[in-house]
Amino acid sequence: MNKDNRVKCAFLIPNDAWLSTIMTPAEIYSAIDFFWKPHYNANYSSFDISYLGLSNQNAVNFSGLRIETKRLDQKQYDMITIPALWRPDVAQIEQQTEALEWLRKQHKGGAIIIGVNTGQFYMATAGLLDGKEATIHKAFAKSFKHHFPNININEKLAISETDNLICTTGVRSSLEVMMIMIERFCGKKAVQLCAKYYEFNETDWFKGRNIATNRSDPLVEAVIEKIRNQFNKDLSLENLAEQLNVSTRNLSRRFQRVTGLTTMRYVQKYRLQLAKHFLANSSLSIEQIAQQIGFNSANVFGRGFKSDYGKSPLQYRKFILRKS
Repeated sequence: MNKDNRVKCAFLIPNDAWLSTIMTPAEIYSAIDFFWKPHYNANYSSFDISYLGLSNQNAVNFSGLRIETKRLDQKQYDMITIPALWRPDVAQIEQQTEALEWLRKQHKGGAIIIGVNTGQFYMATAGLLDGKEATIHKAFAKSFKHHFPNININEKLAISETDNLICTTGVRSSLEVMMIMIERFCGKKAVQLCAKYYEFNETDWFKGRNIATNRSDPLVEAVIEKIRNQFNKDLSLENLAEQLNVSTRNLSRRFQRVTGLTTMRYVQKYRLQLAKHFLANSSLSIEQIAQQIGFNSANVFGRGFKSDYGKSPLQYRKFILRKS
């Protein structure tokens, strides 16, 4: 395989970074080769990982471990992760002018920048989050707001994405983003195999919006909550609008603006994600699964599943169980 075709992935590692927020995604990204090599095809993708430091010396983890890094380079990366920092110091970060300029240049070149838990202090200091919505670990929200008052911190979201800038708030949301990145760059089969191997539940990271939107709307959140609680019932746009005492036009317009999906398409995607869980982890028949998740018939369920995932429910079950 031509290494130049691999996803160029970098970890920007300051001192006092949480080692787990570097090595966990790095090892899982590296394992994509393990999952995919036996199934090589022309669309094969995996990750070429670089560990970049902010000085000539190797970064020191807050527990005292040293991480071997190389200096910032001029390569254009596809994605850059800034790990969690133990005690973010804005004054100290401001002195890292080379790294801040490098981040701005990388983002302008198209790189996805991911701030893990507190790594977004670097993104904010670089000016990348100005005027945008972001998330941050709750313990650092007050300090972050104080230093960056022009950034809209949404404490209700675990994940935010705006303009290729992704922020997470904790371990779970960071794992969700990691899986979403695998699906985005390597495809659905790769993430399915990865999820099966590491026992991740795909429904945990599916939000119907890929990643939490930067435009929160109380009505949309209420609709999503209704769908998650009533997914196996006979849902319709009219029924949801009536429950929430709004017009169908208003509900439909606001839901699609925020999520990028129509309301009924969201319902279908949510049901199909649940179906994947049942197919991989239960002995229920296709007909029983269709009934459990709210489809009128197994045929309708089968057509929708194959349209989204390229396999019939039975083919998917055989495929995923063969890899277990």
